[in-house]
Amino acid sequence: MLTERDRRIIALIHRFGFLTAQHVAGALKMSRRMAYRRLQVMVRARYLRHRRFLVGKPGVYWATSAGRDAVETDLPKFTIRLSTMPHHLLVADVALALSAKTGGTWITERELRSQAGQKFGVGYQGHVPDGALVLPDGKRIAVEVENAIKPRARLDRIFRAYLRTSGYDEVWFVCRTARAAERVREAARKYDFAKIYLLEDVVRNDRPEA
Repeated sequence: MLTERDRRIIALIHRFGFLTAQHVAGALKMSRRMAYRRLQVMVRARYLRHRRFLVGKPGVYWATSAGRDAVETDLPKFTIRLSTMPHHLLVADVALALSAKTGGTWITERELRSQAGQKFGVGYQGHVPDGALVLPDGKRIAVEVENAIKPRARLDRIFRAYLRTSGYDEVWFVCRTARAAERVREAARKYDFAKIYLLEDVVRNDRPEA
């Protein structure tokens, strides 16, 4: 029988699409042992599925149709793509770290697209960030996680897209490498709403500094 915490776990996983046991433990402030135990119970009951896709990386969990029904979600079934999995896992790392350190509420990309009536690759209009962080004071932050170095032209298009929307107070770019951060910094010089951070600072420090 599902507990209320089990339903929170399923809902959390489905909001992101998939998560690792470590993500679940961190988000719900559980020990990894307890998180793994409850996840395995739900896998056996077929509310969740589990698979290790990447060598050297932990396995991931995602909701089955029974799991989605159990939490009465409006979000559609998630399709796992190996090509985007490393970026997806990095976004989850950043989301949980920023939520914990700022006390803010994270809105996933899936939720943002659902709110905008968009689907991946279908009816795409404008630019959707990797997630949004709503701070306790109400400030709304768009978060871009840079796992690789983007071409300057693509960064320029992203910045112009943010100029056309009033939905965010700031845009935080979290970059995996110093080179990626420098590329974003060069493109962001004329945009005062952009802030650039290194991934290691977001994950390790008490709070990112501008």
